[in-house]
Amino acid sequence: MKKSIRKVFISALCLFLCLASLTGCASKKTGESNKPFELTIVSSNNTHGITLDPAIDYCGSRNGVIGVAETLFILDNETLELQGFLAKDYQQVDANTWVINIRDDVNFSNGNKLTAEAVKKSIEYTLAGIDRLATLLNVKSIEADSQTLTIKTNSTVAILPRILTDAGMIIFDTEGTDNYEKGVIGTGPYILESMDDEGNCELVRNDKYWQETPAAEKIHTKFIADNDAITTALQSGELDYANVPVSGVSLFENNADYQVTPYDTGRVYFLYINPGYTFTQDAALREALQYAFDRESYVDGIYDGRGKATTTIFPEWSGYSDTSVAAQPEYNIETAKKILQDTGYVDTNNDGFLEKDGKKVTLAITCYPNNSFKELSEAIQASLKEIGIDSQITVSESIVADLQEGNYNLGTYGYTTLNLGDCYNFLEPVFHTDASSNFIKFSDTKVDELINQLSAEPDTTKRKQLAIEMQKNIFESNNYVFLLHINSYTVARADLKNVETGIGNSFYLWKVTK
Repeated sequence: MKKSIRKVFISALCLFLCLASLTGCASKKTGESNKPFELTIVSSNNTHGITLDPAIDYCGSRNGVIGVAETLFILDNETLELQGFLAKDYQQVDANTWVINIRDDVNFSNGNKLTAEAVKKSIEYTLAGIDRLATLLNVKSIEADSQTLTIKTNSTVAILPRILTDAGMIIFDTEGTDNYEKGVIGTGPYILESMDDEGNCELVRNDKYWQETPAAEKIHTKFIADNDAITTALQSGELDYANVPVSGVSLFENNADYQVTPYDTGRVYFLYINPGYTFTQDAALREALQYAFDRESYVDGIYDGRGKATTTIFPEWSGYSDTSVAAQPEYNIETAKKILQDTGYVDTNNDGFLEKDGKKVTLAITCYPNNSFKELSEAIQASLKEIGIDSQITVSESIVADLQEGNYNLGTYGYTTLNLGDCYNFLEPVFHTDASSNFIKFSDTKVDELINQLSAEPDTTKRKQLAIEMQKNIFESNNYVFLLHINSYTVARADLKNVETGIGNSFYLWKVTK
């Protein structure tokens, strides 16, 4: 993808989970402000509860968002190339051994030196709790000697340093606190003073920060789990900046009081079609569903045209999709109806809904409130009705737990596919047998084989070929419908400077100024 196009869609890599992130290095004090000031930001907009514990997936990363902790490596916000951060550099000694040199000039905010031993303990604590990262890294052992960290893996993990850029891989002083739910001691530009019972945090500037003096004196964070509430808080002036849902972007555009920045993290919205529950156990129904959904109408009607319909997993610019090799069917309602008619689905009482083997077909749709998924589910419900399928919608308060439980036919989900600047962080957790986000227990020997090859393959071109090849089997299973790639947006007050968005680099908070 050309650099000029990349600038339009991605300024850089975000956590995950939906908050602005920033670059960490500068040759001059770009964070300086003429007068003291404070910032108020969002500490969360997901559904994983009020905790900062690094051993809980997607929760510990909040320590990075609020400026407390950082990772060993980061990704360049435009090229997505790997850069050292708390680590100076690395060397792959052999197929399964990596030596990482830790910076010698960094201290934790409590004054303790950042050493390889401290990094070792931090990584071990995180991996003991997060299966997703433990599986991706596949660590056999970690050894520490002064500022040198040696990681040995059970099998070849070709992009190990990239995995260490994951927002969940923050480095913290395991000796600094005994209550990780309330936060950690990190190397970041801000020090957490307190977090109340509602998840709101108070932070002060780390005057001994290893890069430069952070600009804002204090950071106040608001724990806001509802996207619409974030939009309201921005409008009222309660927040200085935040990621906003696409449904709220138009409220800030063409308004001199705000600056709006779009970016593309390769975030895909899709459906799990559960082959182990009631009616979707039928392969014919799952096949018909591949043709049933009008993706273009969803983009325009629900997301205000701020994205793109897709029949693949990854966006075109990434290189991990090739529609001439592997893609899902386009919307074709007549084809969907014919498949159902030919396989015994009938409407015996003329109520507009089909029965199979004497039973009315009613599908259970499970969604969660973020990402306008309730509205998307209602549109999906309308599409199902057009082919004669009834459905019921449940809005989940704990989507991961409910999808793991398996009592649904269709489950909505959103996933940032490229937060490592690579396809592996999506393909392994979602499609490998027994993986952490493989909620429908998908298992394909060929896909497992290709994912294992992907783990060991260092060549970028070959990695793309492997990703495209395995998508053939994934699509042929008819267990998923990939619907949309939706853009993300950061909205900031007009008087703020150095607010950047990114895919994987979340350490810019210290540079934001007025």
